[in-house]
Amino acid sequence: MLLLWLLPRPGAGEDRVIVRGNYYREASTRVLQPTVDVEVDVPDERLSLGTAYVLDAISSASIASGAAEVTGGDQVFTEIRHEVLGRASSRLGDWGLGGFFRYSTETDYISRSAGASASRDLLQRSLTLSLAYAYNFDRVSRIQMNTMVVLPWCGGSVDIALCQPTGHGARTNLRQVHYVSGGYAHAWHETLLGLASVEVARTLGPQDNPYRGAQIPTSEVEIHPLQRTQVALTGGARWMIPRSPVVLEPRYRFTTDSWLIKSHAIDTRVHVRALPHLRLRARYRYYRQSASFICLDSPGDDLDDGSQFFCSTTEGEFATADPKLGAWHSHTPGVQVVFELDALAGIRYLDWLENGWVEATYNHVFQSNRYGNARLGALAFSLAF
Repeated sequence: MLLLWLLPRPGAGEDRVIVRGNYYREASTRVLQPTVDVEVDVPDERLSLGTAYVLDAISSASIASGAAEVTGGDQVFTEIRHEVLGRASSRLGDWGLGGFFRYSTETDYISRSAGASASRDLLQRSLTLSLAYAYNFDRVSRIQMNTMVVLPWCGGSVDIALCQPTGHGARTNLRQVHYVSGGYAHAWHETLLGLASVEVARTLGPQDNPYRGAQIPTSEVEIHPLQRTQVALTGGARWMIPRSPVVLEPRYRFTTDSWLIKSHAIDTRVHVRALPHLRLRARYRYYRQSASFICLDSPGDDLDDGSQFFCSTTEGEFATADPKLGAWHSHTPGVQVVFELDALAGIRYLDWLENGWVEATYNHVFQSNRYGNARLGALAFSLAF
């Protein structure tokens, strides 16, 4: 998603509003996320301004992470997150430029991020190279048990009494992420587009969950390293099968990081224009990752109820209750339907629907970690104005 915000968009020559509702559900977590996105060309694609608002209503997510201590029992706990984003992009000849700023806040977390990007078309616009940088600076807090007092959280390795809510360094609740990406898109043939990207993220500051301590018998709190470097390589293609309404889009993504996690993801999509104004997409994603170094000595244990995961290093320096730091895999099939409203724009009084569309997406995740299977759905409506 970050790449979508960062990469300059080609000039569409129109203003657009998108209203989207996202839904995520697994055994212990439900997320409802309405979003509104508006983009305006002023006066044309040489300068486009956009803004977006996101609301997250997260139910029981913290309970699943050990916050029963905070709320006094295993009851439904709903947290609200607000996010506002502003962006600007420009198309100047063969150059594309962009920038954004995002602010997000919830009860125990404040996040800010800013970024800039540039792209250049070459070889008569058959080749595009892009470069992007983003900086994330967050403040992490913890709701104290039963008192609902919010105190800064500097990670499990730092005494909460010594944690500072200002400044930077190991004894502050500042979490920083430096992110750099490079992109490549090349029309190898009139029906074949090649895609590749490399991404590097460097994270400094607290990266453990303040509420997971009760799930770890060997530690009072979850303790993760305060530094992490991640690298991701992605390759893919889009092939339009000649004389057919079908486009194939295979993708492969490999990631590695300083916590020794390596992952492989194969994501294949098939796009079909079934009717002049109806587009369909089917996809299947397979994901597999290895365990982090925290779980190599202790590959994961279950508590008596059989539902909790934890592991730790032999020396006890680090401990985690995050199932996604162990080895696991997932299968994700999904479908998407897009109906272009031009089909209705010719009807009297419905001309305002021209260039609009309605989109419905559903994905089902079969995953081997204790979170169990998950359902992801989205419904979006867009209008040009």
